[in-house]
Amino acid sequence: MNLLFLKPSAQLTLTLLLVSITTSCDANSTLVSAKLQPQISATTKQQPLQIGAATGELRHQGRQRSYYLYTPKSYNPKRQMPLILAFHGSGSQGKDLASSTGFNELAERQGFIIAYPNGIDRRWDVASNPMWGVNDVSFVSTLINHLKQTRSIDKRRIYATGVSNGGFLVQRLACELNSQIAAFGSVVATMPGEVKEFCNSKRPISMLMINGTNDDKVPWAGTKIFGYSILSVPDSIKFWRQHNGCTGKEVKKSLNKRVDISRYPNCRDGAEVELVTLKGAGHIFPRGGGGSSQLINASQEIWNFFKRHPL
Repeated sequence: MNLLFLKPSAQLTLTLLLVSITTSCDANSTLVSAKLQPQISATTKQQPLQIGAATGELRHQGRQRSYYLYTPKSYNPKRQMPLILAFHGSGSQGKDLASSTGFNELAERQGFIIAYPNGIDRRWDVASNPMWGVNDVSFVSTLINHLKQTRSIDKRRIYATGVSNGGFLVQRLACELNSQIAAFGSVVATMPGEVKEFCNSKRPISMLMINGTNDDKVPWAGTKIFGYSILSVPDSIKFWRQHNGCTGKEVKKSLNKRVDISRYPNCRDGAEVELVTLKGAGHIFPRGGGGSSQLINASQEIWNFFKRHPL
């Protein structure tokens, strides 16, 4: 059903699960136009800075890796900006995520840089044992260092969010790369069971999860694929609450009849665990405005959460 754990013998079958969210923005949008995408490579630090949309590449473990980048007009190399890393779902690419989430427009309004890395074969390795020599945790670490060389980035305000397969990677990054990333947010994803088993980070982790109760690809109650478990939404939240030593009772706020926000206070070192429940919603990235896929502006909710949690 999904691409959580990439078994070579099941590639064709697995590509059907955790498909990326459907892109909804006009292909002619100036924010994602190919005309605005000059190449940035690991050796172009001295070249003129490209404001707006761009693509970039770097070498990692003998592979050419790529990403899509948006730098707001307010960028000033003399002033450090926050950085968000946004990870696409399986079968998708970074530009697809940009056009379907509205993150670029939000970056322009709020003043942060956002990078959309591209996974090998349009998917992410979220298991503890990398397949085919691909280690996406190492790639993300290398990408962060690369972007800090090409942009003026506040190292205390680097964040990671992801959708579906990308959200599972974010859960793994929270365990393994929290020395570089301040806070995390996953959408229509939960904690993979295998990731839970080796997640022994001592640092409290600020984690936001956004999930629909009727998600048929990442079920609220969890599931098991090819022998690998995917935790339920409640069990994933329980894990992060316990990890962070959160002693406060759940504080629930209903935004409307179909959206609840649950916060779990009194966590160690000011960490925060938050769950946005989309009642009756499926495998979607909500953008706000109306309709079942528009219950809340997820991009804005993620940014609001991130702003509260520098490293």
